[in-house]
Amino acid sequence: MQTNRGGSPDVSFNRFVLNDTQKRLFEKLSIYCDRYAELIPVSFVLGFYVTLVVSRWWGQFENVPWPDRLAALVGGHVRGADEASRLTRRTLMRYANLSGILIYRSVSTAVYKRFPTMEHLVQAGTMW
Repeated sequence: MQTNRGGSPDVSFNRFVLNDTQKRLFEKLSIYCDRYAELIPVSFVLGFYVTLVVSRWWGQFENVPWPDRLAALVGGHVRGADEASRLTRRTLMRYANLSGILIYRSVSTAVYKRFPTMEHLVQAGTMW
C-alpha cells in the first residue's frame, strides 16, 4: 500500500479510476511536480493565498453599511432641541437602520431568523 508524505495510506483515485495510459501520465505529472516543487516555496504561495483571503474579507467589511457617519450628518443638519426635531432625527436613523435590516434579511440567515416577517420588524420597533 502506498503512503503519502504524512505517512497515512494513500487511497488514490488513480488506482481505481484511471486506465494504464492515464496512470503513466499521472505518474509522470507527479514526478514533474515533485521535481519542480522546490522552485516556488510553499511560504510564498501560502503568503499569496493569505493576502488574497484577507483582502477579500477586508473588502467585504468595508462594504458593510455603518450608520455612524449618517447619524453624525443627520445630527448636524437637523437642528433643534424641540420634540419635532428629535423625532425627525430619530425617524431618519430608524429608516436607515431599517434599510440595512431589510438588505441583511436577503443575504443573512441569522438576520432572517431574527426578523422572518414584517411583523417582527414592527415588534422590534424599527418599523411601525
